[in-house]
Amino acid sequence: MNGGNMADTKKSSSLEQQMAEDEIFCMVEDWLGCKVSRNPKVKMSNNDSVHIEPDFYSEEYSIIGEIFAHIGGNKRGQNTKIANDILKMLLIEKDRCKSYRKIIVVCDEQEERTLSGKSALAESIRQFGIELKRVEISNELRETIISAQNRQVMING
Repeated sequence: MNGGNMADTKKSSSLEQQMAEDEIFCMVEDWLGCKVSRNPKVKMSNNDSVHIEPDFYSEEYSIIGEIFAHIGGNKRGQNTKIANDILKMLLIEKDRCKSYRKIIVVCDEQEERTLSGKSALAESIRQFGIELKRVEISNELRETIISAQNRQVMING
């Protein structure tokens, strides 16, 4: 966010969704059974001025992943975000010349069905060997995310 203030936060994200991602991140670490970095700046080996910030990453354990704190069906912008997240994971893997355990974490059953369905995006997830992991979140956290999404619809209108 170049020079903006806190009120300028990305329309596609919200404080509630970031908090949800933090909570989900803790669940992911427990599930993985190892420590991973949260939002690290991973520099490209041949270009120090380019870096990628995956939601979680471990060079030691060769893990890279993205958390998608969204409830319900996807709009085109959300599919674009997931496609970009896939591209980031593949770019890090290519840059490092090694295989990583690539993971997309979701917190909604409908999202899981969509990303394992019959779309080109779902096929990309399968073809590139990306794990799709759904974590169970509390009803309170689910309602918080839904409320944030509804507010974003009004803002992005």
